[in-house]
Amino acid sequence: ALLDWVKAQDGAEIHPAVELRPSTLGDGYGAFVGSAVPEGELLFAIPRSACVTLEDGTEDPACGPTYRKLIEKAGPGGNTVVLAGFLATERLRSLEHVKQKQENGQATCANSLFGPYIDTLPWERGTNNQEHILFWEKDDVDALLKGTMAYDEAVSLRGEVELATTVLDGIVRKTIRAFRGEATDDSGFKWPWQVPLEPTTSPGPVKGLPEAVTGAFVSLLTRAFQDGDGDEEKLVPLLDLLQHSDEPNVSHVMRKEDGRVEVRARRTLQPDEELLNQYRSELEESMPYHRFFTRFGFVPGIQEPVQNLLRDKSSIFFAQKAEV
Repeated sequence: ALLDWVKAQDGAEIHPAVELRPSTLGDGYGAFVGSAVPEGELLFAIPRSACVTLEDGTEDPACGPTYRKLIEKAGPGGNTVVLAGFLATERLRSLEHVKQKQENGQATCANSLFGPYIDTLPWERGTNNQEHILFWEKDDVDALLKGTMAYDEAVSLRGEVELATTVLDGIVRKTIRAFRGEATDDSGFKWPWQVPLEPTTSPGPVKGLPEAVTGAFVSLLTRAFQDGDGDEEKLVPLLDLLQHSDEPNVSHVMRKEDGRVEVRARRTLQPDEELLNQYRSELEESMPYHRFFTRFGFVPGIQEPVQNLLRDKSSIFFAQKAEV
């Protein structure tokens, strides 16, 4: 479904040899070539219009004006919150569309324009082998990470996502309830520290939003690429499905003039070879492993389960005392 969706996007190109199959490097899917491809050949190209960008949120007819105010108030950090809010809303829209079709044979809720792509993102623990700490239960964070160099950052990140969920609930609640066919009110957006004039129709965030926002943050932390020269980021369908390798067989370039992403073979690719990309920037290359784990959900180059590393007091997570 993802390949068909990408092919249907205006300006997209996909080499006929490219296929999606279960990855050879763990759980989840990866991209392969079914026949030999010469060095330098274009494997696929994704136009910016097919990417999930900040503009998708700020130009949204219902939530865009409030998203723009949020960015103005919060600064660059607001960009991630807005992108997470857009992603989470589209995830819930996609789920509602499927639910209505299953229950009624048809859906009044239109599917997300990014539906087939959004379905591939890690919305829960274990998807594509994703073990991000945002998916952990609080008790697991305390039991496994307390006393490690990763604990404070993990707690801080989880707190940021919790606050973002509260803020986003005030922005997207009406939209979500509308496409679910639920009654809505016109009380408008309120910041979380503002006291509502009337009791809300239901306590806490709208159903499913906390899980969707968490999954959106995991997707952005682990899959986002820089969009242009500024602080903005974007999600690039198909490119983010490629597994990481320190010896990649493809390279990707983002054209500054139009945001188009092109992926080419670094060398001649053999039939049934999996496409491997190198994602880490110089900053990420020098990032301590415990911080890398907190952001990306895995330790690069380490196949052993994280729980084993924590149990064995690995120096990746525990500060070591200097020998005298």
